[in-house]
Amino acid sequence: MFSLLNLTGSTSVPTLIAAGHFVKREQRIPNSDEKIQLVWGCTIVSLFISSILVFLYSLVDPTTGNILKTVENTGLILIAIVMLLLILIHAVIFFVSFGWYAKICARKLKP
Repeated sequence: MFSLLNLTGSTSVPTLIAAGHFVKREQRIPNSDEKIQLVWGCTIVSLFISSILVFLYSLVDPTTGNILKTVENTGLILIAIVMLLLILIHAVIFFVSFGWYAKICARKLKP
């Protein structure tokens, strides 16, 4: 189930594309306020898409009952900690993309 929350596919590539698109469209790197809005916006969208995929997977997979039993036995606090860690990992990937990669894209724009 957690393989559907694949961080490399669901965050890295789309975010690099978004960072490059922002730099190309605006002809500059995002300022700190824009960067924060972009990071949290992308985080929310990524988690929403991942949640939809997990939900659809749970409808199709016949072993969903086992997954739900495991989730029930795990406890709310551990699940909350795992979700918080996933959100932080997403945010770090997005901050790198909208910082470091945006600077690389901006350098490519200059003649």
